[in-house]
Amino acid sequence: FLLGCGPHIQFAYSWPGSREGSKVWNGLHYLVREPPFGSAHLSDCDYSINFASVTKDDDRVAVIATSPLTDDEDWVEVKKGQLILFDDGLPHLAPDDCFEAELREHGLESDAFPRNPQLEVDMRRYQLRKEFFQGAAI
Repeated sequence: FLLGCGPHIQFAYSWPGSREGSKVWNGLHYLVREPPFGSAHLSDCDYSINFASVTKDDDRVAVIATSPLTDDEDWVEVKKGQLILFDDGLPHLAPDDCFEAELREHGLESDAFPRNPQLEVDMRRYQLRKEFFQGAAI
């Protein structure tokens, strides 16, 4: 499944396989496009696009799809049971990677819910040092 959480965060979770009685394979793949941008060729028709002509030097995007959309780029298959947090186009696979997005206020904290005081507890649990983060004053 895919879950968007604000303008910066997207979660992707995959449990690949086919449902009982179905021949349709369910799974997710992703790739990250960032400078230097090049061309990509679609895998299901004869069409290519040069991303350098439609992007800026500071652009970055993660493309998430049920199967690779292009045949000349390196797609990554999401492993069974894997949950990935994408922040500003970059995949974060480990729990300690997710803290950076939270500290940049790109995470799950919201005015709609009470603040979660667990960040420092979790940092101790994963043996992370405060000075490792830009937000060292927490």
